[in-house]
Amino acid sequence: MKANLSFLIIEDDKYARLNLREILQPYGITEEAVDLEMARNKLSERFYDIVITDIELGDENGVDLIESIVRKGSYCIVVSSFEGDEIIEKAYALGARHYLSKFKLKDQLPVYVQKFIHSRSARFEKILKTDFITQDEQLINDLRRLCEVNWKNQNLFISGPTGTGKSLLGKLIHEITHPEANLVHLNCSEVAENLLESELFGHEKGAFTGADQKKDGKLKQAHGGTLFLDEVATMPLSMQQKLLKALDEKTFYPVGSIRPEKCEFTLITATCEDLTKKMENKEFREDFFHRISGFQFHLKSLAERSNDIELLIRHFQKSSGRRYVVKAEAYELFKKYSWPGNIRELRKTCERLSQNISGVVDASLVGQMLGIETKSAPSSEGWEDYVFEHGLKSYIGKLEKKAVEEALKRNNGKITACIKDLKISSSAFYRILQENQLQF
Repeated sequence: MKANLSFLIIEDDKYARLNLREILQPYGITEEAVDLEMARNKLSERFYDIVITDIELGDENGVDLIESIVRKGSYCIVVSSFEGDEIIEKAYALGARHYLSKFKLKDQLPVYVQKFIHSRSARFEKILKTDFITQDEQLINDLRRLCEVNWKNQNLFISGPTGTGKSLLGKLIHEITHPEANLVHLNCSEVAENLLESELFGHEKGAFTGADQKKDGKLKQAHGGTLFLDEVATMPLSMQQKLLKALDEKTFYPVGSIRPEKCEFTLITATCEDLTKKMENKEFREDFFHRISGFQFHLKSLAERSNDIELLIRHFQKSSGRRYVVKAEAYELFKKYSWPGNIRELRKTCERLSQNISGVVDASLVGQMLGIETKSAPSSEGWEDYVFEHGLKSYIGKLEKKAVEEALKRNNGKITACIKDLKISSSAFYRILQENQLQF
């Protein structure tokens, strides 16, 4: 199975190009350039994961091309029969990752391509352990496929409920696919409508009141890298139209300028809102949506990933200086909770748990923190912890409440039958009803 990498071979010798093409064929798609002009044109047209270049291209010197290759974010490997120390040193100084002899390519080149693949895979595996914590197999497989895409100058649209990690995912995609380039982030909901154009496109000095100096916008800052627009659903329709034009033409005009600026970048957008509904209500442009959603990825809510809850709690525990114990009954209650704030809410809850005085988290404490009824007394396994934290009276009160609720249910609310089953006095029964505000 191919690794789906993209290669550019810069080589003037026909047979050397053929040899390189055969070596690289198992790893992805190759394109070729026979001189510096063709190489520069191809590099300006698209992104390549790995560029392999000779430094002797007829009468031309390929060393000076290395800097352009690296600036584009590609992994540069020099292949040459020339082995002068001065040239080799210069190649490395300009950013080449490896300098290989043409005479041992079949043995050496696959090793360094595999190292490149492994480094990308290793970054992904590390991220699953340290940043994007999950054991959901479908999510892991979807994320893995996402990280194998060549994102240079592509578009990714991330949807999902608030607090599920859309911003984190956008950052991780950038770090895995082209970490050397700039990542520029903008939350559209945090910028006033009258300032959003300047924030995106920049402005010239004196373009409007208060513009006392020239400012570069997010599009210029992201050129050659990644622009991440969060909460894109809040972007005004007029700004959607202007940004659509800039994306189509790959140029834009800063406010107050008559000179166009170039903008080529990976665009990642995210929102927790239903854009289909907003398009139906004419609150979001359909053509703009189709432009930004080249690839679409939906992040599930935490309630749909309940098996991740314990894993996430243990992960958040590690970031707390104070250790605490979460009982099995508490984990069960965590899994049953709906988590409207998703992972963000769970992280905040864990921060509060670390301040728990006893250091032991049981179902009662979870119920209090999340504002949900635990409905049952502590399990027989954990009664000591509950008694010594809340007192014997509280424990007995829980048992009384549970017993009366069950009696009322079994006897369809008939008081006499309940008192008889529980073998208590009528005054004791009514006391429990009043203390717990039970209805019958």
